[in-house]
Amino acid sequence: MITTIVIWNSGRFPKGISSASLGHGQISVLRNPDIAHLLFLNGYMEMLGRGSVTIRSSCEAFGLPTPIWKDDENGVTLTLFAPEVTTEVKRVLDSINGEMTRKNLQDLLGLRNNEHFRKVYLQPALEAKIIELTIPEKPTSSKQKYRITKLGLVVQKYHQLSK
Repeated sequence: MITTIVIWNSGRFPKGISSASLGHGQISVLRNPDIAHLLFLNGYMEMLGRGSVTIRSSCEAFGLPTPIWKDDENGVTLTLFAPEVTTEVKRVLDSINGEMTRKNLQDLLGLRNNEHFRKVYLQPALEAKIIELTIPEKPTSSKQKYRITKLGLVVQKYHQLSK
């Protein structure tokens, strides 16, 4: 399941900028140099004109859908998409340590029913790209293990902070 996060601003895109050009970072208009300079000095801004490219490439790196920018008479919106994590997937995240076999992970969670574990815990974690196979080309290999993904680490850190 995917959650959407919408960020809205009452302004408009500067002249010459469209939602299509944002993804390429070819056009940059500095609207407030004081704020930009402060953000740059504090490490929150790398360089002018790279924000939309950084957002897009970060989403891609984590396997998330491409963000959508929209500019209309109501303002500018940026829509981001993130996986929604169930309680069961959170338990997998809390339990996984390095590379683990299905049996090790299932035993660690104290679950006896293989089918229930696969359908309710393992598959949703794989579909959300929270964990991944260590041998993706051989999903049924007896040597198959699971490990947390980059996205999983971010989700894990977020859930630890929100406890």
